[in-house]
Amino acid sequence: MKRLLMSCFALMIMILITGCPGSVDKLAAPEITGVVADSNSVTLSWKIDTTVENNSAFSGYNIYATTDSASLMALEGDSLNKDNTTIVTTNTYKVNNLSPDSIYYLQVRTVNTDDKVGEYNATVPLVSMQPRPEYVLGQVKMEILLNDSNEVGVAIRFSTGQILNEVGGQFPNADVFCDAWGPTTNDTVQIVTASARPNGRSTLVVKCDSTYTWDSWDFSGVNFGTSDRAQIAVDDLLLCKTTEGNYVKLLVESIDRVNNQVGIKFAYQTRPNYPHLMP
Repeated sequence: MKRLLMSCFALMIMILITGCPGSVDKLAAPEITGVVADSNSVTLSWKIDTTVENNSAFSGYNIYATTDSASLMALEGDSLNKDNTTIVTTNTYKVNNLSPDSIYYLQVRTVNTDDKVGEYNATVPLVSMQPRPEYVLGQVKMEILLNDSNEVGVAIRFSTGQILNEVGGQFPNADVFCDAWGPTTNDTVQIVTASARPNGRSTLVVKCDSTYTWDSWDFSGVNFGTSDRAQIAVDDLLLCKTTEGNYVKLLVESIDRVNNQVGIKFAYQTRPNYPHLMP
């Protein structure tokens, strides 16, 4: 009996030191890199980590969608309710049957061959998206404001895409106008808030850095400060925020100083204070 007890004790020590026979490590979660919304669905895509996917313990991914962001911040993922019925082995997944009236929080975690779920990604723990991001997309040309106080077609109202005129040096219904100074075709051109003139609508305007492109969807990290104008060049990406808090991304497609025109493409988010915009 003594010998049997000693053998059992030795086995317990072995398990404590080496772990349970056959157990494998949990694997790191991928970084979500893309979100595309439809009328009642959201499609996620994420960066493939070859170190993880080439690990012999790798099985695939689980995807989670909920209106409660706090629940996804649990380090332990085994008890979370996944959306997928089978383990996902690609780097894209479509979450269906979502309500367009709700904002959803979405997350991807890695699953190992023991069907154990790893922690959330440290860089992008989760993303939020409205299944149908309501926005007005427009491509327009604005005349460049020169010296006259009644220039035609120099301003824009983002919510409607309407090109507006200057009236007595004012832009009462516009969000921004296009301005230039100096007499030559090489002079600086800028997008300016309409509130720079009396009775204009107040709009924040900032030029995005190179980490943002037209295909970017999450602009929550952009700091406007008090910026109300931005000098522009072709291919510049600007972010605006209207009086009501609506976000607008604006891409400068052309600047024609011979005909004094600027061509822009913009996407306007009709949900106030929601910095998510799809192309």
